Amino acid sequence: MSRFQAGAVLDKLLFSMMLVGGLLAAFGGLRYAELSSRLADNPAAQIRESGEALQVETANEGYSLMSADIERRRQLDEQYRMMIMGGLGLALLGLGWLVNDMVRSRRRPPPQSPPSFLG
Repeated sequence: MSRFQAGAVLDKLLFSMMLVGGLLAAFGGLRYAELSSRLADNPAAQIRESGEALQVETANEGYSLMSADIERRRQLDEQYRMMIMGGLGLALLGLGWLVNDMVRSRRRPPPQSPPSFLG
């Protein structure tokens, strides 16, 4: 395999790494925003945000609040995972960009000094 072909493969690999990183960051950010919207509509999250004590009158009301709280915890857990996924995507994007820049700077020929007319 010649040097040119190895460089082309490396370029494609780094571009793929940056593309995957950008997609992971975008997916993590969009999913995080969607989960934030769902959490705002969750009754258990609204009660927790208000900080007020709540008296449950019936067993059905208690079960519905309990299931809403279980859903809130699941959404929070997924929201934390999406934060990690978005951060991992940004790290991949940055690392791919940095390595690509380093590889391209090594391929350039060294700058030639201007000719001296002094003689």
